[in-house]
Amino acid sequence: MEKEKFTFRQKWFPTMDDADKLERARGGDYSAIGVGQFFSRWARSIFLAGTLIWGGYQGIGNNIEYSEGQRVGVVNKISEKGLIWKTKEGQLSLEGRTSTGDYTGAGVWDFSIDKSARHGENVDGLYSQISKEMENGQRVKITYKEPLATWPWRADTTYLVQSVEPLETKTIK
Repeated sequence: MEKEKFTFRQKWFPTMDDADKLERARGGDYSAIGVGQFFSRWARSIFLAGTLIWGGYQGIGNNIEYSEGQRVGVVNKISEKGLIWKTKEGQLSLEGRTSTGDYTGAGVWDFSIDKSARHGENVDGLYSQISKEMENGQRVKITYKEPLATWPWRADTTYLVQSVEPLETKTIK
């Protein structure tokens, strides 16, 4: 039997007509056509396309930083977490200011310490400094950068800490 020839479309995105023609060319019974084969090709194509799109987004998104800034508050959690790869994650209790000048809690902000250290930050030094400030209950100013996406082994959030600066303790009137 000669080798069957397929176009790109027939191989990766077959229609039922393509499957019918193939089955008849093989001399088989149309009723015994492999519907599983038809759907497995589509599943393979969808999986491949999804993987390429996700990989492209991650590859490009990891290298584009669209935001950077600073946040002030008190660190209430710092940990290493992950089943497969460990990332350093934390939470900062943010502060808000009312119109009377008083401070109030404004929410919680999740951040990560960039395991890749792409900007030359000292990952272990940042982790120990944040841990120390958390134990002291010290207000801190955290400077961060935010890429479009992060690889799962790099960080859990997209807010990547660059530096930590302790602030003076404030007094509420």
